[in-house]
Amino acid sequence: MPINSERASKIMEKYGLEALVSTTPENTLYVSDFRSLSQWALRGVPAFTVLPRDAEPAIVLPISDLDLYADNPSWIKDIRCYGTFYIESPETQKLTESEERLAKLLKGVKSEETAIDALVKVLKDRGLDNKTIGVDEAGITCLMWDELRNKLPKAQIRYGASIFKEIRMLKTAEEIDRLKKAAEISEKALDVALQAIKEGVSETDLAREFELTVIKEGGTPFITVFGCGSRSAFPNAMPSGYKLKRGDIVRFDGGCVYRGYYSDIALSAIFGQPTEKHKKYYAAIVRGTTEAINNIKPSVKASELFSIALETTRKAGIPHYRRHHCGHGIGIEVYDMPMVRPTENTPLEAGMVLNIETPYYEIGFGGLQVEETIVVTDNGCKYLTTPIEELLVI
Repeated sequence: MPINSERASKIMEKYGLEALVSTTPENTLYVSDFRSLSQWALRGVPAFTVLPRDAEPAIVLPISDLDLYADNPSWIKDIRCYGTFYIESPETQKLTESEERLAKLLKGVKSEETAIDALVKVLKDRGLDNKTIGVDEAGITCLMWDELRNKLPKAQIRYGASIFKEIRMLKTAEEIDRLKKAAEISEKALDVALQAIKEGVSETDLAREFELTVIKEGGTPFITVFGCGSRSAFPNAMPSGYKLKRGDIVRFDGGCVYRGYYSDIALSAIFGQPTEKHKKYYAAIVRGTTEAINNIKPSVKASELFSIALETTRKAGIPHYRRHHCGHGIGIEVYDMPMVRPTENTPLEAGMVLNIETPYYEIGFGGLQVEETIVVTDNGCKYLTTPIEELLVI
């Protein structure tokens, strides 16, 4: 399971909470290692997890998602449902293990009318209806929040989104394995895409090669930025029909999701001969990224890394370099905590996974970018991506 249960319990105690309730797809997956398709795909169809400090956890999900649980059971065994959905039970035929599990779940579950009804029932069953509970406010509507407070008048319900983010800052070994695999899939897919580069190939062609390889390798694409030529200066360049010509920058930024965990990598290449400006500016951003990574260790503040990345990039060849952040945590969300920005004074700890980047965008010239993923260790850090220091020339 992804969640660090011991850390979650300590942080709940720190904030005086008896339980945490997840409401977003990311936090529900983090706590339960279960993905509710309805929650991910349909607005206003929630799934919750209840994580008490000293009692058994529970999942609340729409009854239509019971088949997903039967196929991929969570470590959490108390399943509560809401809503109406019909799946007929078998009579005599032999069933697979998943089918037997689904038939048993359907027979044993009592579905409440609404998601909040089911959540309230769990909290009352755990004796939490008069306790202090942190509820992730990011994934429910104001109406649901009010309904929960009205149905639990003796409970103290507090905002919990930032508490989930704090828990998630330190990754477990399982999480780091998933992040490394996600990075490996993206790197392999990017290699395949780069091999397709030739005159007349479009950004869309490159994106297709990348995404097809991600899928073949067991990942799910989430963002694929291919900006070529002067379009590489567009930070969010969605692949277009622009066709490559010699001398173009090829800038990639994006990644995939593997078992709920993100990769976010970036690479720049020149199709043909690089100019002196290409080489100088690329060397500067690599130096900025590398110097920040070389200074990563426990107790260093995220804001210090930002300053190192910014100042090093300026001194290395881009004196006017500006940036709002030079990296971010990554995990079950592509932007996890902490952010590497001037106002982020969070000290680094072993187990944090960070992306470090110093991209440069100049309209008319283009954009250059590298982005590396590292994990903080007890005395430094190690790469989860494969660092590329030399400007790639194709």
